Amino acid sequence: MVLKYSYDPGQMRRKHQWDKDEAGFDPPDIPGSPGKCPSSVTNVPGLAERLLQEGIPWPPTTEHPESVYNVHQGVVYRAVPTVVGKSYHGFPEKEQRGRRVPSDVLEELAVRADKAGEFRKFKDWASAYLRQGLKALNYRPRSA
Repeated sequence: MVLKYSYDPGQMRRKHQWDKDEAGFDPPDIPGSPGKCPSSVTNVPGLAERLLQEGIPWPPTTEHPESVYNVHQGVVYRAVPTVVGKSYHGFPEKEQRGRRVPSDVLEELAVRADKAGEFRKFKDWASAYLRQGLKALNYRPRSA
């Protein structure tokens, strides 16, 4: 399923931008700290848009999902609406109290990472930032 929304790069949102070519959080060990996209994602034209369009909407049955999830180079990303019904902005995902990646979504992200040959990176990311979800993950990779 391809979504019909546009990607909002959030050029005025400094909190999700940095010049490192790695996904992370700043500050790194504080709950709720903003996710930072790697510079390679933000500097490659169309990549963030493609990740949004090919993402997994949640909840899947709503016309305008609350979140859209995808995985790229093992990193789990979540996009949220910036203008409901029109655009989303994405960033690396980190579990917080009361908010986890839905188990069905995490399973599909594991499959996608495995197909891309990035399951080890996905598992490393999940181990660091999606611990509860990783504990519930039933997927067994083909590539690992």
